Amino acid sequence: MIFASDLDRTLIYSEKFLSDYPAPVKAVETGTYLSYMTVDAAGMLKVLADKLLLVPCTTRTVEQYRRIGFLQNELPCRCAVTSNGAHLLVDGSLDVTYRTGILQALANDCGAGPDILKGFSRLSADQWAGPMRHADEAFYYCIVERDQVPMQELAEFSSWAGKQNWYVSLQGRKLYLVPRVVNKWTALQRVAEMAGEDQVVAAGDSLLDLPLVLGADYAISPAHGELYEQYGGSQYSAYANQHPYPHHRTYQQLHWVFTKSSGIAAGEEIIRTVLQLL
Repeated sequence: MIFASDLDRTLIYSEKFLSDYPAPVKAVETGTYLSYMTVDAAGMLKVLADKLLLVPCTTRTVEQYRRIGFLQNELPCRCAVTSNGAHLLVDGSLDVTYRTGILQALANDCGAGPDILKGFSRLSADQWAGPMRHADEAFYYCIVERDQVPMQELAEFSSWAGKQNWYVSLQGRKLYLVPRVVNKWTALQRVAEMAGEDQVVAAGDSLLDLPLVLGADYAISPAHGELYEQYGGSQYSAYANQHPYPHHRTYQQLHWVFTKSSGIAAGEEIIRTVLQLL
């Protein structure tokens, strides 16, 4: 079995999530940026990693992923998906074969990045969006003033970008422009093939985790974040055909649940749920 999980706001949490949590926590990322898990969650994750293949799946760049000392030193993972699926690390090194395939798919199936940025610039984005950043030569993102975003214009741009096989995602104060071939599920399929595993349990909180969640046999999301806001009270079959990512599993085979807790406690609940599944 594979346990493929998003990291930030799914398994690990920034300092602002600690104020209402009374139990001990463990710093899993130190330095300029700090991230935490509950002490119990960290311990259970070590137990879990001995029983299955643990695959972190993050939108973080390779450099940002490597800042998480807990996953580099105390719990090194054989495989890790970074950059929202643009890169795959195997034993700490980039999988060149996978990366070559992604680059080929980008060239063949998606509109050119500069053309997407040119289309985005027509939204007068300089009035409400910060500089656009190119993450690991994989996707673009910027910080926005959420209350100033022209939602109707953005929706029209999203429709146009979709025809170029790009996905537009507004999450909090971050706006992402992501090629559809760059997603966590595509990278995880490569991991499953290498490992000879065909059963996947996945966890994630954001819309960028949707391909991963819908591709898994069993999925868990915390009771916070974009997935909970949009789908937490709905039956997944109601929107199964609305997302832009095709998967080989049928939706009838997917079991998707949400945690009872939110915040950092949800990360612990996710890990405990996977242990119970085993």
